[in-house]
Amino acid sequence: MKNKVKSMLSFLLIFAMIFGGSGQAVVAKGNNEANQGKQKNSSEQNVKQWLSEYEFYEDTRIAKIYDQIAINELKRFVTVIKETNAKFDSKLIAEIDETGDFKQKDMNEFDVLQQLINQYEQAVQEEYIQEVVLKSDQLLKIKHTLTICLWGYVTKNDFNEATEVLLADILFNFYLSDKIVNKNAIGILKDISDQADHKGNKLKAHLNNAVKMSEKANEFLEKDLAIPASKSYQNAYKQVLFGLEKAGYSFNTEFFESTSDTDGDTITDGIEFLEGINPFKKDTDGDGLQDNIEYEVISFISPTKYDSDRNGISDADEDIDEDDLSNKDEQAYQTNLIKEDSDQDGLTDGFEVHQFDSLPNKYDTDNDGLSDGDEYALKTNPNAADSNNDEIEDSQELYKQSISKSLIQPDKSEIKSVEVGFSAKDNINKTTRINSTNNVNIKTTNLHGIIGSPVSINTQSEFEKASIKFTYDEAKLGDTLEDDLAIVWYNEDEEMFESLNAVLNPSKNTISVETTHFGEYLVVDKTKWLELWSREIDYSSTDGVNETLFQNIATRTGEENDQAASSDKLNDIVSSDDSGDGGIDTKDSDGDGLYDIYEIEGMKTPYGIIYADPTKKDSDGDGLTDGQEMGPFKTFTIEIFGITIHFEGFFPTSYPDQKDSDGDGIFDNEDSRPLYSDLSNLIIHQSDRPEGHDENGNVANDMKTNDYTGDEMTDISWMFNFQLLESYFPGILFDEFETMSTSIFSTGDMEDVVLDMIDHFEDGTATEYSNQTLTKKASEHETTKDYVEFVKNALVDELKKNGGNLGALQFDKSTKETNEFYNFIQRNASYPTFSTWSDRIGGLTITVNDTWGNTVSVKDFSVENNHFKGVMHVRLYDHFGLDQPDVEKMYVNLAGFRSWFVLQHYNEYDGEYKPFVTVMEMDIPFEGELSE
Repeated sequence: MKNKVKSMLSFLLIFAMIFGGSGQAVVAKGNNEANQGKQKNSSEQNVKQWLSEYEFYEDTRIAKIYDQIAINELKRFVTVIKETNAKFDSKLIAEIDETGDFKQKDMNEFDVLQQLINQYEQAVQEEYIQEVVLKSDQLLKIKHTLTICLWGYVTKNDFNEATEVLLADILFNFYLSDKIVNKNAIGILKDISDQADHKGNKLKAHLNNAVKMSEKANEFLEKDLAIPASKSYQNAYKQVLFGLEKAGYSFNTEFFESTSDTDGDTITDGIEFLEGINPFKKDTDGDGLQDNIEYEVISFISPTKYDSDRNGISDADEDIDEDDLSNKDEQAYQTNLIKEDSDQDGLTDGFEVHQFDSLPNKYDTDNDGLSDGDEYALKTNPNAADSNNDEIEDSQELYKQSISKSLIQPDKSEIKSVEVGFSAKDNINKTTRINSTNNVNIKTTNLHGIIGSPVSINTQSEFEKASIKFTYDEAKLGDTLEDDLAIVWYNEDEEMFESLNAVLNPSKNTISVETTHFGEYLVVDKTKWLELWSREIDYSSTDGVNETLFQNIATRTGEENDQAASSDKLNDIVSSDDSGDGGIDTKDSDGDGLYDIYEIEGMKTPYGIIYADPTKKDSDGDGLTDGQEMGPFKTFTIEIFGITIHFEGFFPTSYPDQKDSDGDGIFDNEDSRPLYSDLSNLIIHQSDRPEGHDENGNVANDMKTNDYTGDEMTDISWMFNFQLLESYFPGILFDEFETMSTSIFSTGDMEDVVLDMIDHFEDGTATEYSNQTLTKKASEHETTKDYVEFVKNALVDELKKNGGNLGALQFDKSTKETNEFYNFIQRNASYPTFSTWSDRIGGLTITVNDTWGNTVSVKDFSVENNHFKGVMHVRLYDHFGLDQPDVEKMYVNLAGFRSWFVLQHYNEYDGEYKPFVTVMEMDIPFEGELSE
């Protein structure tokens, strides 16, 4: 199938070249009278003009890709020439012979060109070392010969515009690759020469010659003298090779695999040579930052550029992470350039240096057991283990502290906030968590008489006595009187509610209590509470039968319209001579373990009166009998709010009238905690930039289509002219896109991945894309593993602190600024990024590069006894699309990137080819023990 596609592309290309461009009917005019006598034809002038318009950005060390582009375009050119019989200067054969490449003078011009291209293609594969330098000058020699050949065609033929641009692009790629390999090689020789000179090695002559010849080549290009330019590049490279030989080096695979570290900057000499870093200097670009410091964050700054972003500020004076500490200061304090809180003590690096006088790279500057962040919160001295000189270390002192939490929720707005205060040796803002359990613990959420939201209070700090103060909104109390407000503690171990001696302050709208233990606390209306708990249900008659139950029985028996018959049926159920103690009818019609009279009259619980169907063993159909869900009938005497109550009723483990009592998506019969919502698939972290959009909610620029005219593209760079000429046949652009992606930016299975992604881009559906190979490659990347491990550890630590309350970690965009868990990840975790050398040639850079964002959620979460476990689901995402910065500077030189940009943005395509969101998802199990 691919061969057929290639054949079709070749046909389209020929068609485009013949009929495209300025509309000429043939690609080359014959030797007609109109051209005779001219010293220069129009094609020669136009090709030189096109070449003068190209922009020689060399902000890359990768040279091989430009040769590969040239090979593909040469094959197209040969195809067009054969179809149109363009003229060839026979004198060229003699010139070619003089180079020593060809001995057969009877070869025709097409054979000569084809053989040169074949040799060129073979040399590209054999001569390149890591795509940056060449083993010898053989490839440059072949390109010099090809340059002679191509200019022969240009000078003897008049081509149409499309062919002229094609020739200009071929020659441009020749020159650019020649310039880059010489720049790379000369740079390496200079580093070696500077180092070796004091040892008596005389390499300067070869280095100087190489520099002069390379500069001469550039001057020839400025004068439109292409042939001597290519020869000068070849000669310059020879001088580099001579110099390397004298120094005892040669360009081979081992050259870039050296594990030596001559300058001691922790980067091997091989990697430094490969990346253009000086292996003999710790600071290659002289910006004041050591190479290894910059190399660690190479996505942001470069060890070979004094001012990487060219904004007039040196890399050393930039502040990448915006922590109020410059990069050079970060280096001095040995902190991380891209983390605002390097030591994770809760204070930004700049704040520690400029305001708090603590060490930004040390969690506990004075080693007294309190982190610097804790010292700031407790107002102690981070540089003195005993701040008040009382002979007690700061970490052993007791500090009176408080922590508060806003509790306003749409459906529970009566309680505004809660404040917890106690004395402890550590910073309770780090060790203590206050979380709403509204709709999490159904036992407290649905409690009869509850006011506002219940709260769970947990701490890892030791304390003797604590105060809990609720602030209420008097206007939201409804029919509840202020004097009826009370505080209740839910004793989870005993599954019982205990009243506390609360203090009401109506003038401040607060109610508070002192306690020696934490857990779940709630404010209640004690009048409503007592009314339920004191209520007695008469099980000796059916006067209080609920109407819903009556209607259900009537519906099932088909007697909806016969009230008398339905009543008789109900009487059959409840009437029995089988009376137990106290005269209660013990008949159990459905065998669910509950007396019919209980199910009919209603069963008292702390959550209200619950009814069930006496004719159905499992009223709600959740797989549990009504008796299993209600639990045993309990009778006990309790004192609450100073009143002695005799309670007779049930403490259900789940509700017999609801399949999913806690609403967490798990049926009661499969839920280990059916009255505690474990919130499966809860999002706990979301990047600022959502999928497909920027941080402001606008469509991301690299996801836009149909938004550039041809003129706007050529304003970016003249080089878009060629792709715009080809745009009549998008198949040609896709061929350029695919060839670039597979020939230089991917290897192995990743070649199939990028081709699959290009196909998805071409189909225009814009649907989400995922691929197992890509996901595996991304998940195994060191930056991904680091990020995932960091978030997992933070999650486990937070659950330990808050008593396993996963719901408290639910991400909410409106409150993210005060969400400690979210901000801890934002400050200290670095998102995965794939921009190393191996990423660039291995396929991760072109398919993903820097991830746009991520979403982290938790599923299958459960708590049993004191142990919790779950699965953290990480969803990394990126955009397979381009914006204008992607094709400026370096990438504008790549025909494949220009083709991609045209296909996506050209308004003539009307948005036919659409970018999409690429997703890489992974599941990471986690577990831990709750704090005692």
